[in-house]
Amino acid sequence: MSNQGIVTLPLPKGFGIEVDLESGEVRKQIAPGQYEVDQFEAVATSYLLRSAARKLLARFRWVKASGMEVPAYRVVRCGVAVIDQKQGVAIYRAIQHKRAHFGGIVQCGSVWHCPVCARKIAVRRRAELVIATNRMNESGGVCGLLTCTVPHAASDRCADVLERLQRLFDRLNSGKAAKSFRDRFAVVGQIRALEFTKGLNGWHPHVHSLLFCEKPVQWLEVGNALWSRWASAALREYGWNLPRLALDVRGGNTAGEYVGKWGLEFEVAGGSLKSARGDSFTPFGLLGQYSEGDKAAGESWVEYATAVSRMGQDRIESSRQLVWSRGLKARFQIADLTDEQIAEAQEEPSVLLGSLNFEQWLKVLGQPFDARVVLLQIASVGTFEDVLSFVNSLPECQDKTLFSRS
Repeated sequence: MSNQGIVTLPLPKGFGIEVDLESGEVRKQIAPGQYEVDQFEAVATSYLLRSAARKLLARFRWVKASGMEVPAYRVVRCGVAVIDQKQGVAIYRAIQHKRAHFGGIVQCGSVWHCPVCARKIAVRRRAELVIATNRMNESGGVCGLLTCTVPHAASDRCADVLERLQRLFDRLNSGKAAKSFRDRFAVVGQIRALEFTKGLNGWHPHVHSLLFCEKPVQWLEVGNALWSRWASAALREYGWNLPRLALDVRGGNTAGEYVGKWGLEFEVAGGSLKSARGDSFTPFGLLGQYSEGDKAAGESWVEYATAVSRMGQDRIESSRQLVWSRGLKARFQIADLTDEQIAEAQEEPSVLLGSLNFEQWLKVLGQPFDARVVLLQIASVGTFEDVLSFVNSLPECQDKTLFSRS
């Protein structure tokens, strides 16, 4: 022990790591008595938030025909459950960037619930957005950014506000009026992104949609055409007299700027991970508040999590974060991969360092701090022998709850 509450763990080449068993903060020793916040802090944060999500959603369970209870939400088992106990958990290191990662464990692929998977998925999705907008511009077309919002109050449930927003957006994009709009402005498709924040006025789900037009258009005319239909639908469906700012359309560099920034928020700790402005928080921002002891923030996050992924009798029905118009990915020659496929795919060419058996993995999981993050650090700079030395130095796990893929 170097300080009370701090355990020093050996690293290769004379370096060391300090882990605060209470806060989980990881520091790297750069010289005797000198430490810096470790570069894996973002990884540690995303793991911490995933653990918070697991804890909050573990209460939701299904009972199988056999009578056995299983978690309803995949994030509860993400990064923990082993796919094949006989094979154990593989440890890989990327050839170029030297970052280590695990193989052989369940990945949930949820952009709504899991900061770890959301971070990985965002990298791929942002690349797809960049390719699509670039190819549209190269062909002589243009891209604009549509933003749609609906009224909300602190007393409104997240699920109710989301349902109203989705209903109006479906109205906006269906029927003869929608086809006439697309023909008038040569709209070949759109990519709809669903985002959430929560502030003093309650939940604020909103839609950002990239519009792809085959030829230059007057964006003011596009906005006016969409606004008249958005306002009419809101009045007809809910009796709302919406203000003009409830719908906004911008051209020029706005779409490119949005695409350039989309997903970058996932690099901070993993629209879900970024911190919102002022008294407003994103969903994963609420998870962070919960991790710091705010139980109300945790229950707010559960309200959101169960709104975007509704629990049925035998399956989860989730809203999609990004929705492409039919045929748009094929037009831009972009492979159509699901979030789950992206989460499970190997990030980049890697080498296998070795594998931990199931008992060793349980030992890693059973520590009072997240030993997985430290293990990944060691695997990134050292050898598999260093990894085994670290695992062997850990105290035995008392709670050997079996995590296996069911």
